[in-house]
Amino acid sequence: MASKELLEEEKNLGGRPMIELSEDQLEDLNILSAICTLDEIADYFCIARETFRRIRVRDEEVFSLYKKGRVKAKKIMGSRLFKKGVIEGDTTAMIFYMKTQGGWKEAKEEPEEKPVKIETPEEIEAKMEEIRLYIQWKEEQKLALEKENNKEE
Repeated sequence: MASKELLEEEKNLGGRPMIELSEDQLEDLNILSAICTLDEIADYFCIARETFRRIRVRDEEVFSLYKKGRVKAKKIMGSRLFKKGVIEGDTTAMIFYMKTQGGWKEAKEEPEEKPVKIETPEEIEAKMEEIRLYIQWKEEQKLALEKENNKEE
């Protein structure tokens, strides 16, 4: 790794000493990397995410353990998912696998287009007549209600 060589060439100009993970911490890393995010692992070790990133860059063993832990978890889950889909015939597992690994996508249902009805001039005239009759009836109702109100007064 080119960046590792650069880090080795840099001289310690003071400041805080570099953090090294202990054997116990390396064992924890092996387990945690399978199930935790980088932020969670950094929190577990009480260091900043950027500090953990720098440790992974300069320490080949940390980098290797982290990567192997991630792959190990994917291997276990992938094999269980594959077994569930292939051997047990679980359709949901098959679909999930094909969506995540096979490039399948949900088919979007296109809404049905309603045909546009073009009204003839006669149909438009008939609708206008209905509207005129409705307005006339409404006015008659209003007048009748006003007459009733006037009688009661």
